[in-house]
Amino acid sequence: MKTIKMALLGGAALAVMTAGAQADDLAALKAEIEALNSRVAQLETAPAVPAGYSLMSVSEADAYVVPGNANTKEMARYGEKANVIGILPTADAPAAASIEWSGYVYAIVAHTDYSYNGGDNDTNVLGRANLRVVGRTDTAVGEVGVRVQLRSEWAGVDGDIGFYGHEYWGWWAMTPELTFGGGYTGSLGDIGHGMDGTCNCWWTDWFSNEFRAINSVFNVSSLNALDPGDATQVRLSYASGPLSMAVALEESDPVGTAFGAGDLAVAGEVAYSGDTFSAEISGIWYDADNLGFNSDGWQIGAGASFALGDMASISLAGGIGEHWTNGDYYSVSGNVNFGLSDNISFEIGAAYGEYTDFNVDLFTVQAGLYYNPVSQLTLGLEGQWSDSNIWGNDFTTVDFVTIWRF
Repeated sequence: MKTIKMALLGGAALAVMTAGAQADDLAALKAEIEALNSRVAQLETAPAVPAGYSLMSVSEADAYVVPGNANTKEMARYGEKANVIGILPTADAPAAASIEWSGYVYAIVAHTDYSYNGGDNDTNVLGRANLRVVGRTDTAVGEVGVRVQLRSEWAGVDGDIGFYGHEYWGWWAMTPELTFGGGYTGSLGDIGHGMDGTCNCWWTDWFSNEFRAINSVFNVSSLNALDPGDATQVRLSYASGPLSMAVALEESDPVGTAFGAGDLAVAGEVAYSGDTFSAEISGIWYDADNLGFNSDGWQIGAGASFALGDMASISLAGGIGEHWTNGDYYSVSGNVNFGLSDNISFEIGAAYGEYTDFNVDLFTVQAGLYYNPVSQLTLGLEGQWSDSNIWGNDFTTVDFVTIWRF
C-alpha cells in the first residue's frame, strides 16, 4: 500500500514538472511570435523605394522612342529592347519616372584599298562601344526627358578617336502631339531613306555616312550623302497618328570647327510613317560665312520606303541642292533588304551623285550579309565599291563585323 502511495505521489510530481516545462515552452513560443509580428509590422511600414513612391520595377522592355526625334537608324543599332528602371508614385507624390539603358560593342576586321587616293592596301581591326541612356518623367506640364549617347572608338585607319558624347538630346512633350526639344543630334535636313538612311553599313557606306554634304569644302565623298550631319539645334515637332512635321534652328558650321559663330541653318521636314509605307520630304538652308567664303547653301530631298511583307523592303531617296563652295549638286540612292530567314538577311544598295558645275560624279555600290542568331548578337560580311571620274583608281573595302548588344 505504501508502495502504491509513493508511486502515485511520484506520478503527480512528474506531471507537475511536465506541465511547468510545457508552460515555459509556450511562453517562449509566444514571445517569438510577438517578436515576429513586430518585425513584420516594421517591414510593412518601411519604404521599399524612395519616400513618396509605392513601387520600383526593373525589367526589359521595348526601347522608348523619343517624341520628335526617333533617330531610327541609330536606334536600330542598339536593338529593340532596353533595360528599364521604373518608379510609380503614391497619390501625393511627384509623377512617375523611368530610366532605361542599352548599348552595343562591335569589332570589325576590314581590308581596304586606298589606291584611289594615292594610298595602298590596309587591313585593320576596328572597335567601338556605344551606351544609350534615357531618363524621363511625367510632370504637371507634360513629359520631360533626356537622351544621352556616349561613344568610345578606335577607328583603326584614322587613329584613336577616344571617348566622347556621340549625341545628347532633351525634350518637353507639351501636349500629346507637340514637342519642343534641343541638344546635339542629326540635322533635320537629313533624308532617312535610300542607301544611307536604311542600310546596316557598319563599316561600308563610307561616302554617305562618314562625310556630309555641308561639312566638306571640296570633297567628292559628299556626293552620295543627303545628310547634312549632326548639329546643335532647337526643334519644334508635331505628330498626329502616322503624320508628323518639324522645324529646327541649327548651328551651321561647314568646316567642322568650334568657331562657326553666326553660321545658322533652318531645316524642316514632313513625314508619314505607316506599317508598310513611309515617306519624307525635308529641306535645309544654311549660312556659310567661313574661311573667307560668304555663301549660303541649301538642299531639298525626298524619300520613301516600302515593305513587301516579310520578304523584302525597298527604300529610295533623292535630292538636289547648292553646296556652299562646290555649287549645284544632285544625288539619288536606293537600298533593298531581303529577309532570307528568321535570322539571316541580305541587303544591296547603290548611290550616284554629281556636282553639275564641275562635272564631278561619284558612284557607289554596297552589300551586306547578316546573321542574327539572337537579338543580342549579329555577325556580318560587308563590301563596298566606289568610283569617281576624278580618281585615278576605284575604291574597295570588305569587312567582317561582330556586334554584341545588351
